[in-house]
Amino acid sequence: MVRLTFKVILFYFFYIFLSFQSYGCTFNCGSSSVIPQNDPGGPAVKYGDSHFTVEIPESERPNDATISLYEDGRRHFFQKLKSQGNMYSIPPKGNFFQEQNAEPFKITKNLKSETLEKQLSKGYILSYLYYDNGTIKYNGLPKSGRFARDIDDKTLFFTHSTGKSIISYIVGHAICEGYISTINEPINWPLMNNTLYYGQPLINLLNMNAGDKHTVKQRASRVIGTNTHHRNMDHISIAKLLHGTKRKGNNLFYNNVLTDIIASYVAHKAGDDYDKLLKSIFQDKIKIENAVHFELHRKTSTSIEKHYGKPQTRASYSFLITRGDLLRVAISMMRDYQQKTCVGNYLRELQKQAISWPKYRPGKNNASLWMHNYAKKYGGQFYFDFHKMDGRNIMGTEGFNGQNILIDLDHSRIVVTQSAATAWDQRTFMLNVIREGKLPK
Repeated sequence: MVRLTFKVILFYFFYIFLSFQSYGCTFNCGSSSVIPQNDPGGPAVKYGDSHFTVEIPESERPNDATISLYEDGRRHFFQKLKSQGNMYSIPPKGNFFQEQNAEPFKITKNLKSETLEKQLSKGYILSYLYYDNGTIKYNGLPKSGRFARDIDDKTLFFTHSTGKSIISYIVGHAICEGYISTINEPINWPLMNNTLYYGQPLINLLNMNAGDKHTVKQRASRVIGTNTHHRNMDHISIAKLLHGTKRKGNNLFYNNVLTDIIASYVAHKAGDDYDKLLKSIFQDKIKIENAVHFELHRKTSTSIEKHYGKPQTRASYSFLITRGDLLRVAISMMRDYQQKTCVGNYLRELQKQAISWPKYRPGKNNASLWMHNYAKKYGGQFYFDFHKMDGRNIMGTEGFNGQNILIDLDHSRIVVTQSAATAWDQRTFMLNVIREGKLPK
């Protein structure tokens, strides 16, 4: 009996050990957290038949040649949009004759992390920045020569849905500058008259519970009644498709069309001061080092000036920004929140009014590939209330294929990532780092 009891006890100790090892690999993985490439060293693969090779599908595990192909595709896509006049650019302050306005970062020698080193040499993260109490303690880039063109401090990355959070941050400034009264202001944009959005409080749009699920389809980027991507249409055309629609319910429905409507609503409210507003944010406050760009909606209506007034009001959340400047955006958000500025109080109010996030599922298979699986709440285009960090003020953003920001507002920690594919453990490289204040081993 004693022997049997001992065996049982031994078994349970062994079980606990294995569980700990599994938990450790899930939450603080060593080199096993680096997901292997398909066909390492093989030729480049182009997925689909699109003219421009821009984004790698989430299900793929591309090799380096394929990542190089898509990085080149994004550069060509950017240049095409710019040449067509479909990019709006905010330059940094300063020029050849004037000292640059950007504040230099304090950077120490990288903390040791074999896991990160392996990820940057063989994985999908293209940029990793760990900022802790005023200092960059890990400044990670793939080694020179890994790709056809080196990733560096001048490389422009699409923010994808992290840009939604940047738009929200701009909304906060528009409120604090008096262009918008409050987050509860009813949408009074004449263009949206007789649509489901007109008259709704702005917070409904920011929280994505505007009751518009029946109006958007196909991966949340097409308005009902058309197969055209919403960014290939101006908002006059979108408003026509939405004419006569009514709000249905108040469940959170995450979609891409809505944030672009918010972005252009800000432009409508700011009017001729819109350019001034953006420059005050990015040049004077964030103090960007390089130009920041965002993609404009295409002109499809001949009467566009009737509702827009200025071409920049074709705004979207599709930003292009360098790694360092995205960190500067995150630092600015953090400082506002901590210092309880007007914009900081806006962020605090978004946190207060955040609603339950329906995709919270930390135990789901492959959950670690998406940060949003670990957020319990969504508010104002940000994620809040993260798994195993109850009671802590953590704010996150997430963009397609891992263009992410995670901010510890209590301890002044930030992780910023840019990546090529959805193929890395976000618990290991983001959530745990913020939670514990240390990098994976």
